[in-house]
Amino acid sequence: MTKFATPVIDIKKYGGKEVALVRGKIIVSGRSTRAVLKRAKKLVPLDEHNQIWLFRVPKSLAVIYRLA
Repeated sequence: MTKFATPVIDIKKYGGKEVALVRGKIIVSGRSTRAVLKRAKKLVPLDEHNQIWLFRVPKSLAVIYRLA
């Protein structure tokens, strides 16, 4: 498993939206989880669909801790 740095997500740009990340980079954003996942699957090869991570970005500043 390859490790990636925790991505920095711009709250002004993506606040309140769903985002799809692949290899630590945002590839798609939108208002609906279903629509974001559908668009992400079109951009990512079939064998990498398990690499798509979906997140909902908070509307305001929040601290998110990642435990390894």
